[in-house]
Amino acid sequence: MLLGHVKREPLWPRRTSRALIACMALATLAWSARALAQGTAASAGDAGAMPTFARLFMFSPWINGAIAALSIVSVLLFVYFLMTLHAAAMAPPGFVDEVTKLVVDRQYAETSQLCRNHRSLFVASIVQRCVDNEAKPHAVLMDMLDAEGRRRAEIIWNRISYLADISNLAPMLGLLGTVRGMIKAFFSLKGTTGSVKSTALAESIGEAMATTMFGLFLAILCLVFYAVIKARVTRAMAEVEQVAHSIADRLKRDEP
Repeated sequence: MLLGHVKREPLWPRRTSRALIACMALATLAWSARALAQGTAASAGDAGAMPTFARLFMFSPWINGAIAALSIVSVLLFVYFLMTLHAAAMAPPGFVDEVTKLVVDRQYAETSQLCRNHRSLFVASIVQRCVDNEAKPHAVLMDMLDAEGRRRAEIIWNRISYLADISNLAPMLGLLGTVRGMIKAFFSLKGTTGSVKSTALAESIGEAMATTMFGLFLAILCLVFYAVIKARVTRAMAEVEQVAHSIADRLKRDEP
């Protein structure tokens, strides 16, 4: 049996992701403590001076904290997709060579079992679908291959669309924080004089606009991440499609 010669995919992406999550969590805790300290120290800053980042963040900590959490999630997703969504991970050369060898030797039962043992691989279910229906005509086999490929590709596209969803959600969170800050600023001006009112209103609105700035920054970052991953997945799927068609053609090599 040749099945024992194929090694399972290494777990380094999962372990690396856990290490990244731990590092990002520690960095977030350290940054939050520093932001609180700076926000307290800068609360009595000079009028007209540009407020510090920590002061802008602490003006609406809950909404800005949600935006910061989404930024961490987007970075982790981007790193995870970079490590897992490429041709070598979706169709490992060792797995492809072993499947090709079994198909050439017409060991279809062993090939199907090998694909079941590696069902997490993108190309495995496609090859298994072809091998399980190897007795059908070549045209029907190609239709099955394309249908299974589209099904698996849809899962990948839905997964990377999380980055696009974050890019749409971040500006709305920022706008929510700005509207909330402006409402709070207007209702806090009761009973104040004209000069004090204008100064306090300008300062409050300026701080409230920080949430929109944070949200837009995250949206732009996620759009860049999504564009990079989308191009990478498109290129990887084209290579995997060539591999799957090559294996399917070997099933019908002797067919007229």
